[in-house]
Amino acid sequence: MAGFLVFAVCGVLSGVFAAAWANWRERPLKRGPGAGEAIGIRARLSGDGKHWPIRPVNGDLWIPGGRDGPLYFVAGGRTPLAMARGGRVLDAAPHPAGAFAQGRFAAEETVVTYAPPGGAGGTLRLRVPETAVPVVATALTGARSGRDTAQTSAVTTTPMPSGPMPSGPVPLHEAFRVSPRRRLRVPRAAALFLVVALALGLFGLHTFVLGEQVTAEMTGKRDGVCSVRWQDPWGGGTQDAGVDCHDGERAGEPMRISARPWPLRGEAADLHESPYVLVLALTVTGAAGLLAAVAASVGAAVRLRALRRHLRDVRTGRDPESREPSAARRAVELVPWWAGAAGALGLAGAGLLLCAYGIGTTVRATVTDTEEYTCEVTWPDPWDGTRQSAEVDCDDQETEAGRSLEITALSWPLRGEAFDQNVTPWVLGLGTAVSLATAGVGVTVRSVPRRRRDARTGAEITTVPVRLGKTPAEPPATGPADTPAPGARARPDDVLHRAHLAAVAGLLGSRLTKPPRPARPAPDISTAAWWRSPRLRGLALSSGIAWGAMIVLCLTVVLSGWWWVSAVRLWGAGTATARATVEYHYDDFPLSPWLVPGDAEITFRTADGRKVTTDIVHSRSGLREDDEVTVEYAVDAPSAARIPGDPGSTRGLLLSGGAAVLALARILWRALTVTRHARGLLAAARGAEARTVEYVLLADPEDPTSAAPQLVCFDEGQDRPFGFLELDPGARGRPLVSWLPREGTAALRSVPGDPDTVVPWIGGHPVWPYSPLFDLSDPGEAEDFREYVDMLAPSWIELPAGGRTG
Repeated sequence: MAGFLVFAVCGVLSGVFAAAWANWRERPLKRGPGAGEAIGIRARLSGDGKHWPIRPVNGDLWIPGGRDGPLYFVAGGRTPLAMARGGRVLDAAPHPAGAFAQGRFAAEETVVTYAPPGGAGGTLRLRVPETAVPVVATALTGARSGRDTAQTSAVTTTPMPSGPMPSGPVPLHEAFRVSPRRRLRVPRAAALFLVVALALGLFGLHTFVLGEQVTAEMTGKRDGVCSVRWQDPWGGGTQDAGVDCHDGERAGEPMRISARPWPLRGEAADLHESPYVLVLALTVTGAAGLLAAVAASVGAAVRLRALRRHLRDVRTGRDPESREPSAARRAVELVPWWAGAAGALGLAGAGLLLCAYGIGTTVRATVTDTEEYTCEVTWPDPWDGTRQSAEVDCDDQETEAGRSLEITALSWPLRGEAFDQNVTPWVLGLGTAVSLATAGVGVTVRSVPRRRRDARTGAEITTVPVRLGKTPAEPPATGPADTPAPGARARPDDVLHRAHLAAVAGLLGSRLTKPPRPARPAPDISTAAWWRSPRLRGLALSSGIAWGAMIVLCLTVVLSGWWWVSAVRLWGAGTATARATVEYHYDDFPLSPWLVPGDAEITFRTADGRKVTTDIVHSRSGLREDDEVTVEYAVDAPSAARIPGDPGSTRGLLLSGGAAVLALARILWRALTVTRHARGLLAAARGAEARTVEYVLLADPEDPTSAAPQLVCFDEGQDRPFGFLELDPGARGRPLVSWLPREGTAALRSVPGDPDTVVPWIGGHPVWPYSPLFDLSDPGEAEDFREYVDMLAPSWIELPAGGRTG
């Protein structure tokens, strides 16, 4: 049990250390983009489908250091894209993480929507780490110098003018120098593999280097685990543990093991399979981590070199578009990674087919041994006559040793290997055909234009294939770069102003990708009980179940339920005694057996000669396998047994019963609390006191359909809110934000004496709150809410028009 706990702790710590390492590598940038060395950020770029391909492209976003200049996005096989400063950041929405990318093991990313200055180039979407969003947004919206304006006026790579570009004190390509320390990149997956390799290395060092190799006696075997007993090389006492073993070991035979030192004294590992498995796991994880880190670092260095070469060409007056991309870059751009992997597998399969059935030789082999679905065969080599042997697929039920079998002997470079002529050709041929077809589909999909609809606007978009190595561009629109967008709004001094909150609500509402759906009809709450309301029922089920207590109760029933069954069967029943042999001693739990009783499997014979195998609980620390103990069993149910006078059974019943009672008390208390809260909400919804207010609905920025939105309340005719509520997000498939208007009028109902518990009525039906009414006249509450609004829409986001102007 101690070894399992150590393994679990090492696994958790490995994940935590890996996430901490990656988070340190992705720590927030503290310096401004115009000072020091250049900043390289891993990013993913996509366009609107008209000016730029909508298919996302992975690459690096580079911010120059030591001068004001355009930002550059560099992807393999493409000309670097210059991103002019001074545009408009339209949105910065959190990117939803996938099902396998949650918690500490996933980097939080944000999609920054950017409109270049002058109206050219459409809009771009940059997916960057959340920690880099302030620096990227500040760099994109910052002012540009005249020198940079001359170099680029939009996000475009239009042909460069002939003649050398004017040079400044710091050439632009020299602004993209980074220190060797920043050239090292360790992706999150690489960090995870490296830390796991480190943990495995420390575990192996502790077990096989610091441990002592001793000869132990095998006392038993069960399910591939051998019970061994040895003399402790440090303390001199006898130790028992379980180690991995094989089919050949027998009880009583000596076995070489490695006894683990402190803090795992009493645990051991075999010296046959465990070192091999440990070295294999250490090699795989370490190699995977190093290869991932090297690949990421080399890829970033190659992209930075391509950017610097592009800027040198611009400086010397050479058209960067005159550089034709290499065939390798064209292939990388044309073939998706999954199509490339499928093509590689297909080519490998085709090579095997050619080597085996194309230039190989058919020979008669002799079967020497058979296993499940395989036969070991031997044959004379058709080229030099030496004896060769290998395993081939066969029907082991119909093939016997000594039988002659027709096989295909492979030629160089696979001499000594063989394939059968019945199954392998069809399986290998089918797999090769499927892999090559998948590669062809990938190339075709990448090359053919596709039509799709934008998830937000619904407009039809055509993904136009772009010539590899070239960047699509349109002539930049003429006009000042800082022309404000139609409907752009100046920010008020107070972010809690009604107009600003309405604009923020419009920004958050624009992230919804599903059309509005009407609310589902609900029963009349004026007469119905609270549990008749679907939403109140949902609130009670979501917040009224004490999941921790439920888990404790279930674990208590599963682990100790049979204790109670045995106690009930023994209570008041006729009993008898017998001598029992301990067949297997289960691993002890923590604090066992002096607090939590231990478990053991015993075998005994009843008075009438029946052989019974059952489990007992005990509090004996020295109980080992093959020991004999006296047990008391129920005559009518002999599987219920106990050791007479042993306090383990009574102690176990008291512990498990106490845990079950506490868990049940917690579950009932939580249920009563939620029921009282639901009745209070129902009373408030039926209350006679009503206050007519105006509201603005703020959806959650990260999960607008499942997280609680904010209902900000204003007195009629006022521009500063007096309070806000957190609302129930609604049912799955019909979220509240999809049908409730972003602005409108509500009636806050409550009961006398409890003004904080209010239920807003909107459109003739109640909208159930998650929280009481927060009073914004309190300076602390107002400051916290102001910080929340600033987080929803930072100052560098251009908000759409909405609400009253005030």
